[in-house]
Amino acid sequence: MRCPKCQFDHELQTTECLKCGIVFARYQAALEAASKPPRPIEPGPSDDARLEAASKPLGPTESSLIEPARTYDARQELKYRALALPLALLGARLVMGTGLRMAVSMVTMMLHESGHAITSWLTGRWAVPLLWVTLHGEERSFLVVLALMAALGYGGFRAWVARRWAWVLAAGAVLIVQLLCLTVWRFYAECFIIFFGDGGALVLATILMAMFYADRESALCKSWGLRWGLLAIGALTFMDVFRRWSGPVEDLPFGEMEGVNLSDPSLLTEMYGWSVPLMVDRYLRLATFCLMALAVLYVWGLVSTYREMRSPASRTSTEN
Repeated sequence: MRCPKCQFDHELQTTECLKCGIVFARYQAALEAASKPPRPIEPGPSDDARLEAASKPLGPTESSLIEPARTYDARQELKYRALALPLALLGARLVMGTGLRMAVSMVTMMLHESGHAITSWLTGRWAVPLLWVTLHGEERSFLVVLALMAALGYGGFRAWVARRWAWVLAAGAVLIVQLLCLTVWRFYAECFIIFFGDGGALVLATILMAMFYADRESALCKSWGLRWGLLAIGALTFMDVFRRWSGPVEDLPFGEMEGVNLSDPSLLTEMYGWSVPLMVDRYLRLATFCLMALAVLYVWGLVSTYREMRSPASRTSTEN
């Protein structure tokens, strides 16, 4: 058989060429495909037509395929915001009556020492929070003051660029508190550092619980474990501190911490002349203020999510 490619002729070659090695059937199919005329390309819609189609509002059928998922998310979020915070505080209160309170006290101590450290930074002193004690400077350092101002300014600027207005307000509020601590309240710096051990734990626990209401598009809200974990830590810490100061006076941690110093209540009463009722009243007032802030945030979270759920797009999808 003669090869159609190299024209080599041999009687033993029947399916492939013994010289160039081509397979006769495949080579013939390739020749036939090359000889066919190309298929004309059908004209598609122009760019203007595609833009016009994309800008047209969705019809009832198309809208019903998209909106139910959004509506379901809004309703689920409304349930979360209605139940999460009250149940977290109630559950934390029940945990305080069990043997798990000792484990919770370890977490509380971390926020307690962080409260000392943050207050020290606001008053211009360096501080390093450890597990049972916070090391801090005795004198104000301008390096600490400038570093904290720079950090707040940079954080506020980045929040402004990202249009995170809540973070912009938070950075501005902390900056105002720092200026007050450096000017009007500078004579009470040491007293503030001591008081805002448990006081700082109350404030930081409130902030952790408030993060549950972060914007739904934020990474914090999208991270399911982080969102609910911070809520649980905040509720447990808040209830641990609140129960301490709302309970019997005999349970308050007066005395000396071995190898450290006098406890915070002992320092406030013996060094700064606070009476026990006055000290308890101030801690409970701070706790009440934190609860009022959470209540305002709770109502705002319900109203904003309900309005989102009842938006015109959601109502249209529900009716369809």
